[in-house]
Order: sequence, then structure tokens, then C-alpha cells
Amino acid sequence: MTCEHKNLILDGYSLTYEKIIEFIENPSVQITLSESTVERVKDYRSAVDQWLIEEKKAIYGVTTGLGKLKDYVVDEQDQNQFQRNILLSHAVGLGPDFPEEVVRLAMLIRANVLARGHSGVRVEMIERLLVMLNKGVIPCVPQIGSLGVGDLQPMAHIGLCMVGAPEGRATYNGKKGGSPDLLAKANITPVYFELKAKEALALIDGSTMVLASSLYAYYQAEQLCNIADMAAAMTIEATRGEMDALDPRIHNANNLQTEQETAQILSSLLTGTEWCTSSGRERLGEFSPRVQDAVSIRSTAQIHGAIKDVLQYVKSVFVREMNASKDNPLIFKNGVAFESLSGGNYHGGHLAYALDFMGVVMTDLAMISERRSARLLDPIMSYGLPANLIAVAGLNTGFALVHANATALVSEMRILAAPASIGSIPSKGNQEDHNSMAMGAVRKLMEIIERVQQILAIELLLSAQSIDLISENMKGLTMGKGTSILHQWIRQSINPMWEDRYVLADLQKMIEFVQTGQIGKQVSIALV
Repeated sequence: MTCEHKNLILDGYSLTYEKIIEFIENPSVQITLSESTVERVKDYRSAVDQWLIEEKKAIYGVTTGLGKLKDYVVDEQDQNQFQRNILLSHAVGLGPDFPEEVVRLAMLIRANVLARGHSGVRVEMIERLLVMLNKGVIPCVPQIGSLGVGDLQPMAHIGLCMVGAPEGRATYNGKKGGSPDLLAKANITPVYFELKAKEALALIDGSTMVLASSLYAYYQAEQLCNIADMAAAMTIEATRGEMDALDPRIHNANNLQTEQETAQILSSLLTGTEWCTSSGRERLGEFSPRVQDAVSIRSTAQIHGAIKDVLQYVKSVFVREMNASKDNPLIFKNGVAFESLSGGNYHGGHLAYALDFMGVVMTDLAMISERRSARLLDPIMSYGLPANLIAVAGLNTGFALVHANATALVSEMRILAAPASIGSIPSKGNQEDHNSMAMGAVRKLMEIIERVQQILAIELLLSAQSIDLISENMKGLTMGKGTSILHQWIRQSINPMWEDRYVLADLQKMIEFVQTGQIGKQVSIALV
């Protein structure tokens, strides 16, 4: 896949995570197929046409029904109706719609899968998906229904929009409506697009919506790891933590690269700090050597690093999946001859396992943040910060209830982190007697990600308040270069709280900074 003049060129084999990020962050990118891809797709499609007309082969989902109905024959003259029936019978999803970013990703990924040729669709079908993407017609896709053995229900909703069926729903220019109306407004012609043999099944098979959601969640998780490092550095500054724990010799001895990198990030953010020295600690009456901090402070690099290490594995699963043929049956070429083989590439087990693992480590990222936040509220655990982080306690309650949100959210996350991949329930007359439940895994991961965002926002709000409360005591001592930049950036929008006020507005603003990635961008600035 190459990028020229804001174009992404699909070939089915070279989609990268870097291009996925570009696609997420720049919705104006235009998607096309390479010339060689067009020829390959046409070549493979010719096999399907030949089998339909000449050989009358029994091919699952082409000349037969689906699932338990695989023994029923579908005649050539009924193929167009069969494609419509597949979409109508499968588009029965429930629940809230996926975010538009996820649906756009699903359309891109499915087009890339179909571009490999093994699915046997027409070039025109892939181009129909791409023109919708390029013109900004985004289907509305419910989240509930897929069992992770092909995202049949959600992808069928995309199919209804793609063909211009009146049952399809979509958004265009920020407005929702029926797909025929919105396709017409976007000047996509013909409004009604007829699918040919095999194309409806090729569109809906495979774990495409799961992968799209996974990639978007991973994109958010990467940002959250950066923000978590920043929040931890601010907390270390506020509690005047021992810098010895970040000595590179310790982390080199532990032989985990992501841990070494995290320790370096934390050290860089705290470069030049005089708060985290014996002189700084003495300002709040701490005259005996501290020796070492609690685990949530002292082992931040080890824990954050281990989480990032797991995420690297998870990313490798997602990247492999982006350039894989996820369909059934698949068409293969041997010399000049073609062969159709039925198998199970649609199964999303490997995604479900990775998603469950990701949910566990992102929950732990929130848990250690909550523990650091709790320390800030307690004068004993914080080594002298005012109780509840308020100047005059008693008359004022301070931030105790802000932190209670983190406690409540962590409790919910522990439930959400239970694995979905071991919850297979047979379906469809036991034809699908093992289901990956990958959609359940990614849906709860999306909820976990949202809670991590909120918990990190709480730590950032509390650590910034902590720094303000003792800044007078620390006058004349320098903060870390990075933590000082980050604290000043926060204070451009959120004022310190000297007495109780409606602090929810401050918290909501900080959550917005985390969710939009605005505060994450300050990490790179602070590390320069």
C-alpha cells in the first residue's frame, strides 16, 4: 500500500498499521485499487462465472444455501435474488451503532481482503465500497449479533447500504437517513447496485467488524499508554518520589525493552527535578531517607512496560489479520485452473484471545493509576499533601468523590476483563458449534478503553492539584522539564481548586483532553 497525494492504494497484501493510523486521522484520504489488483480480481472472478455457467459445481454459498442449508441448491437464475435475501436475512443486528471511525475501517479492511482475489468478487463490487468511503457515505451498523465466526449481521447492514436497499441506514455530511436518499445526495450512481453470485457472502464473511473495532481500540490504547506515563510522572513529581527506581541499570537488568523505554520516558519527563530529591522532600518535613516508594510508584516502569509488551503481541495479530483472506469458500489458482475450497478462515478465535488479553492489561493500567490517585489524597501515603487535596479541609471536601469515580470504574472493569473467548455457545442448528465470541470481546474492550480514559483523567486532575498545593513550599526548587510543561498546559484550561466548587466540569474537561488525544500530544512536546 502506498500513499501519494492523499491516496491509499489497496493491493490486498501490504496494508500497514501506519496507513491505518493515517486513515483514522485523515478522513479525506481517497482509496483506490492498484492496476495489478484489478487484473487479479478479474481473473479470479472469471472462475466463479465459469462454474456457474459451465460446470454447475456445488460450491458453498454460491450454488448452495448457507449454514445448515448447505445441502439446498440455488439455481443460476435465482442468484440475484439469493444475494438480496442473504443481506435481508442477516441484517438483524441490535444495540447501539458502531462509531463511524470503526465502520470506515471495516469498509477499508473488507475492500483490502476482497482485493486479494480469493473471494471471487467483481472489481465493481470492491469499487462500490470504495466510492462510498471516498464520498463519505458511512453505513449505520448495530453492534450486537456477531458470534465471531464471520461478522455476518453487522456486515449485512453495510451490504444493505452498499446496494441502496431502502432498509439500509447511513450517515452523510453528519446527517442520518435511508441509504437510497444519501447515495443520491452523494452522487453515487447507480443508486441501486445489484450484487452477483457469491458477492453477498464474500462481503459479510470474516471477522471484519471485530478487526476494525480492535484496530480502533488499539489506536486508542497506544495513546492511553503515553498518557499513563505522563500521569505517572506528574504523580511522582507531586509525591517527590525516589528517582533511583528509574535508574537504567535496574531496567537493563530486567531485560524487557518496553520497560527500559518506559523508564527512559519517565526519566525524561522528570529531567532536572529538584522536587524529587532530599532537598525537595525536606520542604514538607521529610528528613529521614525514604529509601523506596510504594509499588504503584516504584514499579510504574515495570508495569507500564509489561502492558506495552503485551500490546506489541496484540498488534502483531491485528496486522497479520489485515492482509489475510477471511472468507469461505476461497478460490485458489493452480496454473490456469481454479479450485474452490471450503474452510474456516472466517473464525475469529485468534482475535478473541488477543482482545481478552488486551482487556486484562488495559484494566491493570487503570488499576495502577487508581492506586496512584488514592495515594495523592492521603497525607500519610503522599508524604504531606493536604488531605483530600484541598487547602482547608473540613469546611471543604476536596477531591475525595472525584477519586471515588476511579474506584467505581475499576470495579466495573474487573468484571469486563473476564474472558469472552471461553464463552462459546453453539448456534444455527449446531452447524456453528464453536463460536469465538470475538464481538463480545471487542465490545467489552471498547467499554474498558472508555473507563481507562476517565481514570487517567482523574489522576491527571489530582496530580496537577497536588503540584499547586505545595508549589509555595517548593519555591526556588525546579520541577522536571516535562512535568512542568504538562502542568502548565493543563492550567491553561483548568484552574486549581482552593475551595469546593462544581469540580465535575473540570473533570469532564480533562476527560475530553484524554479522549481526543489533545493531552497525549503534549507528551511528545515535553520530551523534546
